[in-house]
Amino acid sequence: MRIAVDVDGVLADHVSAVLSRLRAENDGFSRTNMSMTHWDEPLPELGTSLKPAIEAAESDPEFVRNIPPVKGAVQGTTELVDQGHELIIVTARPRAILPDTHEWLEANSIPHNYEEILSTDGQMKTVADTTVLIDDYPGHVNDFANAGRYAILFVQPWNRSEVDDLIESANIFAAEDWEEVVDVVQSLSEKFEL
Repeated sequence: MRIAVDVDGVLADHVSAVLSRLRAENDGFSRTNMSMTHWDEPLPELGTSLKPAIEAAESDPEFVRNIPPVKGAVQGTTELVDQGHELIIVTARPRAILPDTHEWLEANSIPHNYEEILSTDGQMKTVADTTVLIDDYPGHVNDFANAGRYAILFVQPWNRSEVDDLIESANIFAAEDWEEVVDVVQSLSEKFEL
């Protein structure tokens, strides 16, 4: 089965990396990813919010190449490929940093279809020609399910408040970690013969 996999928040622990960078640059700043309730969390102590901080960090190729992977991402993606699934990277990252993203995927041994890395350029991820989407952004997950496909919400502190509403859809599943992602994909494969 073809599976679209988001990068930031699913494969790459970008929020932790950005917050670590902000802590190093700003005395007294102590926020961690566990304290974030929204991916564009206001950071009044810095006079900004998380989204512009992420965008600024992602304009630095060195930063992009050194983001740590999400715990279990390497093992989980490897297991999915070993089960015969094809992983397609689908990201909202700008096209300009796709080469750095590709380098990051290779450096971290994250298996995927190397010829298909899709930057959505502001479009919804339904543009991906896949059966399943794994993403941490509720909007993409909801749109994918509304298009009649299956979506797995990768649960993070910034989307936890939306989990219960989203999983009311028969096409949306939630996974707390990569082990659960693998379990959900296996269940979908068996149940729906995907």
